[in-house]
Amino acid sequence: MTPPPPTVTIGPVAPAHATVLAHLHAACFADQPWHRPWDRAAMDSILALPGVAGWLAVHEAPPAPVGLLLVQAVVDEADILTLGVLPGCWRRRGIARRLLAHGDASLRAAGVTRWSLEVAEDNAGAVSFYRAHGFVEVGRRRGYFTGEPGRARDALVMARALTTPESDPR
Repeated sequence: MTPPPPTVTIGPVAPAHATVLAHLHAACFADQPWHRPWDRAAMDSILALPGVAGWLAVHEAPPAPVGLLLVQAVVDEADILTLGVLPGCWRRRGIARRLLAHGDASLRAAGVTRWSLEVAEDNAGAVSFYRAHGFVEVGRRRGYFTGEPGRARDALVMARALTTPESDPR
């Protein structure tokens, strides 16, 4: 039996969230040894970049951040910088889908028509998630992920058009 979806709200991030984002990013990717977590200084730098927007998924009771999405938009294209949900009981509960849908609607309203991302080719769960949400492989970056000493991993570059309200599967 699948548990009911958690009570989660999605809200925009601000520079004041840098510490929370850094802790959440580290926790979301702790099970991925190739992924280097972004610390507070990195989050400060990312949030200061032009066109960066983000959203937090926050569990309502007790209040706690459980997921994040950071994107950078340039003209009519956006790049997913990171999308993560805490491991354990939070994954596979629709939180990443909700973050993606929220980002999709916000970016579409801002005139963005396409987004892309890089994902480790051997991160089967993430690759499957993105494919299920309409992303297709458009390229590869050799040795893109270098967080694990002595082993670089290739990234798949995936992209898709932003959905239109009438074609949105939500």
